[in-house]
Amino acid sequence: MSKALPLRYRARLMVAASAPLLEQQTRIRAAVARHADRLPWRRRSIARRAKRAIDLALGTVATGAALPLMAAVAAAVRVTSPGPVVLKQQRVGLDGELFTMWKFRSMRADGADGQAQGRGEVTRADPRLTPIGAKLRDWRLDELPQLFHVVSGKMSLVGPRPDLPVNLPAYRDEDLVRFAMPPGCTAWTLTRGLFDNDWATRQAINAEYVTRWSFWLDVKILAGTLGVMLRQQATAPAVGEVPGQPAVRRET
Repeated sequence: MSKALPLRYRARLMVAASAPLLEQQTRIRAAVARHADRLPWRRRSIARRAKRAIDLALGTVATGAALPLMAAVAAAVRVTSPGPVVLKQQRVGLDGELFTMWKFRSMRADGADGQAQGRGEVTRADPRLTPIGAKLRDWRLDELPQLFHVVSGKMSLVGPRPDLPVNLPAYRDEDLVRFAMPPGCTAWTLTRGLFDNDWATRQAINAEYVTRWSFWLDVKILAGTLGVMLRQQATAPAVGEVPGQPAVRRET
């Protein structure tokens, strides 16, 4: 039986593994600093506190109201596929800081942590989906646990959707400003075509949201989100795009 690595070597490995992430976080902070004077959420402290108060109030009410639905979704996930009910993923939050995001599992659990293998955006024909995975994703039911993050302050009701750290190298410098606000449960990308747009276009929309943010824009996004969900408009991508790589179509 092999011995565990000495602590000093484990520490070096951890530093080496974190170096690419630290490089990307440095890019994010530099981008935010360059544009800080034209970012409403950063400049207006009263408006920033007001947005947080609204998130806390509405998020608390929404979380309580959604608990029966969450219980039903959790039961459905449990009986339709093996693996954990709630998936915990590292996502990029405010200013590039990582946080653990919760969501109901909609894909098969290939690993002990419940993660599915492979990368790429998830089409309706993706073989990694569970029997109910496509429906959960279409109606955003898999994202209901993120209401708890709104209450805790890690997320907002409206803001750029939290991205995976592995996607950071694919960002253009001008779009990294999207991390200057907390990530949201819904986003301007959803009401502006969502998956009719490719990944890069969605990040440009996220950056535009951060530079143009207002309470009225948030209200319009929340109202528009309801319309998109009811119409089921562009709620899943047609191709399994991997940011920074050519898109691959998955046939049904």
